[in-house]
Amino acid sequence: GAGERARGPGIGAGGVAGAAGSRVKSENEVRFRMREVAHRSKNQLTVIQAMLNQSAASAENASDFAETFRKRVAGLARSTDLMIANATQGVNLMELAKNQLKPFTPADAERVRITGPAVLLDPQASQTLGMALHELSTNATKYGALANETGIVSLSWVASGEDLNLVWRESQAAIDKDAIAASRKGFGSVVLERMLGMALDAKLDFAVHDDGIEWRVRIPLARLRDEDVHQQQGAAQ
Repeated sequence: GAGERARGPGIGAGGVAGAAGSRVKSENEVRFRMREVAHRSKNQLTVIQAMLNQSAASAENASDFAETFRKRVAGLARSTDLMIANATQGVNLMELAKNQLKPFTPADAERVRITGPAVLLDPQASQTLGMALHELSTNATKYGALANETGIVSLSWVASGEDLNLVWRESQAAIDKDAIAASRKGFGSVVLERMLGMALDAKLDFAVHDDGIEWRVRIPLARLRDEDVHQQQGAAQ
């Protein structure tokens, strides 16, 4: 009837094509998200396997293994929580650093100093850097600046050219060079030298000062943001 003819233009060819196009975009985005979830899950399982193997290899007994592994998984979980909460815009490096160092920060919070400009990280970068910061904090608590009542941990970074230059400096620590050498053979060193190097193309320098250790890490800024992922996200929208 006339009423049906009056409503006809609202569901004409243009409207149907638009709806179909929107549906295709939505389906593409869902497929992309599912691939991304699968990829991240495989990465997490690989990381957990590495943590398990290294924790078992370095543990003195079963309870030591359980405690070390539990703390490493907790550190990974903190990074994952940030990744989920900031899935669209990326994880802020400052928030990640504070999040990872918080469990290790002593009552005098001034002993842990974090400074640097806003830098956004993609999921892989936030996971890798989060684990690295966890291991640095663990080693500082066992052997370094956080093992006494006066030591200071300073974490800073600055963007310079096409790189992010990050410095972990411990000071006012009692230096035990044998313990430091032993700790560098553990998972902390594996994370810093192997995972940062492989996953983020980082260049690392390690130094032992009279009052504490220092790590200098240079990471290409492009490796902190997965541009392929963001381009695909844009295409799916």
